[in-house]
Parts: sequence; structure tokens; C-alpha cells
Amino acid sequence: MAEGFFVNLTANLLREGYGVRCRTYGMSMYPTIEDGDKVVVEPVAPSQIKRGDIILYRRHEGMIAHRVVRIARTEQQGRSPQHCFILRGDASGSCDEPVESERILGKVVAVEQCDRSIALDGMGAKISHILRSYGSRFKRWLAPLATSLLVLVCLA
Repeated sequence: MAEGFFVNLTANLLREGYGVRCRTYGMSMYPTIEDGDKVVVEPVAPSQIKRGDIILYRRHEGMIAHRVVRIARTEQQGRSPQHCFILRGDASGSCDEPVESERILGKVVAVEQCDRSIALDGMGAKISHILRSYGSRFKRWLAPLATSLLVLVCLA
């Protein structure tokens, strides 16, 4: 009951143009956002969302904040084109189901960790995300190679 009220209140505030600040739960966005961090969410028009942004959206009866990995345009006959967002948590190996524009609540613009605020639209945050992303890909490539080398050394 309380969660539904909070989701509706958050959605209404963002729709009216107000920013919100809320505590996060879960580790799907680790290391960018950790369990218990606070995030600052601002209203955003779907047309202003870019790949790499972290957006807050409605999912079932709750809300979730994940990173945009791809944006597609869907066209239905007789209607204007709509944006469809493919999202994934930074710690997740798979994408969420596609998210339509109507489910977007806002954009996460800052994370508050240990009494300091980290802006997510700054160059430092973008570079940090890129380095972590490539580091993660490198580890996935390197792990099987290291295992193979270890087996060869043990057999020799």
C-alpha cells in the first residue's frame, strides 16, 4: 500500500515539473548506484533522453532506475512515432523488457553517497562509466583465456 502511494506521489511530482530525491534499494546499478544511496531525479521529456542516461521508470507496481543502452523508434499506423527504450542495470548481464515513453518518470541526475553528491551528467561520471564498462567487457573476455592457460600450465 505504502509503496504504491510513494510511486504515485513520485510520478505526480515529476509530471508537475518537480524533482525528487529518494533512497535506492538493490544492487542492479552497482557500482554507479549502491544499495541505500540517494538519487536525485528530475523530469525529462522522452525526446531528451540519450544513450547512457539513467532513467527512472514504472515497472509493475514499483519503480526502477536503469541505464539506457539503446533507443528505438516504433511507428504505428495513424500515430506519431514513439520512443522505446532498452535498459539494463550496470551490474546486470541482460536487458530489461523494452520501456515505452509513457512509463518514463524522470532522469537520475545525481547520486548521493557518503554525504557527497555526484553529478551524473558531468564528464568525470561519463568517463568513469566508460572505463567500468570496458573493464567489465575485458574481464569477461579475459576470464576464459586465463582459465584455459591455467589448465595448460597444470597439465604441463
